[in-house]
Amino acid sequence: MFVCYRFIAFAYMHIFFSLKEVYDKTMLGGQVKSIVANQNWESIPLVVGGRDTPAPKFKDLIAFEELTDYSLVGEKQETKEKDITTSKKQSVANKKRKKDRQAKQKALKRKLFLNELENKTKCDAILTSNTNKKQKLVENVHATCNNKQIVENVLEPVDTAAWNSLFVPEPILKSLSELGFSKPMPIQEQTLPVAIRDKRDILGAAETGSGKTLAFGIPLLHHLMEDKERNLLPSTAKDLPGTVVEEPSSDFEDDDPTPDDEKSNDNSAARKVLPALILTPTRELAIQVKSHLMKISKYAGLWVVSVVGGMASQKQTRLLSKGPDVVVATPGRLWELMDSGHPYLAHLHKLRYLVIDEADRMLERGHFEDLTRLLDAIKRRGADKKRQTYIFSATLTTVHQGPSRKNVKGVSEGPTKSAKLDKLVKRIGMRQKPHVVDLTTNKVTAEKLSEAKIICDVSEKDFYLYYFLKSYTGRTLIFTNSIDCIFRLSGILEVLGCRPLHIHAKMQQRQRLKHLERFQADNMSVMIASDVAARGLDIPDVKHVIHYQVPRTMETYIHRSGRSARSGKDGLSLMFVSAEEMVFYKRVCRSLKKDDGMPLFLVNQNYMAAVRKRVNIARDIDKMSHKIKKTNLHNDWFIKNAEAMEMALDEDMLIKNDDDDELKQVISSKKQQLAALLKKPIFPKGFSGKFITQTGELSLPGIKTENVFNNRKKESRKRRN
Repeated sequence: MFVCYRFIAFAYMHIFFSLKEVYDKTMLGGQVKSIVANQNWESIPLVVGGRDTPAPKFKDLIAFEELTDYSLVGEKQETKEKDITTSKKQSVANKKRKKDRQAKQKALKRKLFLNELENKTKCDAILTSNTNKKQKLVENVHATCNNKQIVENVLEPVDTAAWNSLFVPEPILKSLSELGFSKPMPIQEQTLPVAIRDKRDILGAAETGSGKTLAFGIPLLHHLMEDKERNLLPSTAKDLPGTVVEEPSSDFEDDDPTPDDEKSNDNSAARKVLPALILTPTRELAIQVKSHLMKISKYAGLWVVSVVGGMASQKQTRLLSKGPDVVVATPGRLWELMDSGHPYLAHLHKLRYLVIDEADRMLERGHFEDLTRLLDAIKRRGADKKRQTYIFSATLTTVHQGPSRKNVKGVSEGPTKSAKLDKLVKRIGMRQKPHVVDLTTNKVTAEKLSEAKIICDVSEKDFYLYYFLKSYTGRTLIFTNSIDCIFRLSGILEVLGCRPLHIHAKMQQRQRLKHLERFQADNMSVMIASDVAARGLDIPDVKHVIHYQVPRTMETYIHRSGRSARSGKDGLSLMFVSAEEMVFYKRVCRSLKKDDGMPLFLVNQNYMAAVRKRVNIARDIDKMSHKIKKTNLHNDWFIKNAEAMEMALDEDMLIKNDDDDELKQVISSKKQQLAALLKKPIFPKGFSGKFITQTGELSLPGIKTENVFNNRKKESRKRRN
């Protein structure tokens, strides 16, 4: 055992450690990691110099000590001790995390139990309070009870005796009973017997929200069940008695269930012919139709899938390879898969059942070129002569009215209703004379839909929009004609605290579905949409539809307005009309046979000054924020690409943002100003603005509608000058 020495001095402390390190590495082969003293260090006398030798100067020297009893600690030993210490700390931390996790799980279970108990109590109270409200509970139970299991336990099957005369099969009747459909809608009463019993082709037209999906869905599923019983279609594991098809959790769920049994996949793949096809103009409508069909075919043992754009084509290819009974598709993606040579789509001419929803929109000239190719493939030589076709739309039998001026050269009055239907039948290739069910009224739109207009300048539309949103609460859908307008409105309303959702064709499909689900979940939500959301979407309790920009055609106006006042409920369709849009407004009114136009929506001008002040500040904030964001996006794009290509970036290519700090300060001050204004109410307590619920035109006292428009036009000219 060697003796260890150390200098206690500021200047020489490092000498001991450096010598010790050399000793460890050379003499002991690097095995000694540290020295542990078993007793205290002992000081020894320090003699410097001698008789003949002068003493050198040692600055800051305090003492010289030695250690005789010590232990050497090797690297492995120290590592083990560290590992033991670390493992102890980790075990303590793991125990603590486990205890916290158990406490959180216990609290969550308690919270869920209390919520379940509260929801069940609410549902029981509603059921016991008044038996006459049971049907209303069926419609709104998902809004009252958040737990799906509670919903299934609370809702009792309703009596479906009214469906007995319509030849609806028992499995579908059971699903209708569970869903609360106690009686059929008029379009279903007139369609089902002819489609099921007589197997006729159907041309169906009825107002929006009248039940057209079930009008073609029930006959389609009925015939598919009959074909399976007669072994015209190969059976799969999903067709076994008692098999229940899993329902989607949302009307806009995009995941398609697949059979669990691998053997059933092999049997399904043997089927080479698609039996039933449903075509829709939009992706959201296709997913919604698939969801509705899955709900009513819960006990029928049929499998429905959707094939739409914006989703993974590989997954859709796998689903088609397993041989679904019904495919709900948009023309673009279906033609893409067919053109790629998918075997299940190789024989579309042998289709047994074809449904085209919103057919008038899909067959417009210049739209849906892929649909034309699909129809040519369906109509080609060798096509199934017994194929049954269903064509439905709310505007199937509506025609455009010509101008009121007579005897004008070069101006035609437009096609008649019969000519329009004949052209449609020929285009689709229906082989027998179809049965026409036309339930459209002179009003064309829903019976309980109130219609009105606000005549204003383009720059004033934001003011009236914010006024309306603050005055009349409820689920509101705002339609525009351009995506740029959606972005601008979303920014302004976001600054004003309205938290708008939006949907348009350039969004990713999953994002579109997510926004639709959020809009459907909140009764007070606001959504800004293009015409991609105008057709077919069944969103419950949309109180108001606002046409921020006037639609260009009557059909677009009808389908936009049809998102409200569905299933016999009340609703409002409000149109903002500027001077530049008056031509389109008059065209829509003429086609709707509204010679006097639409009634004016009454606005209390006493509160418009406060509205204008808030909206103008929000406009400034949005404009300045957009400028900064645009500059940052431009510069970031050039910087990232230059770094990726390892190139020197010329500073002249970047936008100089020297005034960004000033803009941010201005934005901050304006946000503070707007926040202070938003805390103050615009309307006094007790204010209640009622929109139009009467028939006839409402106008200002002593002022005609035409004079109002002329006055607005003069005011706008003065402002420009």
